[in-house]
Amino acid sequence: MAITVGQFLNSHNVDFSLTKHRHTDTSFSSAISAHVPTSQVAKAVMLKDQDGKYLMAVVPSNRRVMIDKIGRMMGRQFFLIGEHELPDIFQDCEPGAIPSLGQAYQVDMLVDDLLLEQDELYIESGDHENLIHLDHKQFHKVMHDIPHQNISGYRMMFSQEHEGRHWEWE
Repeated sequence: MAITVGQFLNSHNVDFSLTKHRHTDTSFSSAISAHVPTSQVAKAVMLKDQDGKYLMAVVPSNRRVMIDKIGRMMGRQFFLIGEHELPDIFQDCEPGAIPSLGQAYQVDMLVDDLLLEQDELYIESGDHENLIHLDHKQFHKVMHDIPHQNISGYRMMFSQEHEGRHWEWE
């Protein structure tokens, strides 16, 4: 677990446990590997506006961020940031293992409403082999002053069936 994440959780008296899993590259894969529902794993997606201000959008790992909707809500245009920018923000995290705790890194956040409805949640710990497990009460304790909205949509996946290729909504 990243030092900043551990210090943040401890300083806010958050009860949590770690769920170990095989090394994975995405939050969705972490959920599968850890045998937890993909809808309960919070995925951090880093965005930047035209002025260079960062925003962490947090959505379930089985959904996608609706960047255009966030832009309309916030009154400015957002873009996905490049992977090369992440180490500057999350210095104690492994590349790509971004914890959904922007406040620990002084990054503004917006959380999807679907996550607030879950009984249990898991977030990346800053490495690619552990998820932080929080119950509903502890997740709300961490996110109590973070704005939330419906900011996620279905993931579109390419699948190949016996009769040809097509796009599916997950």
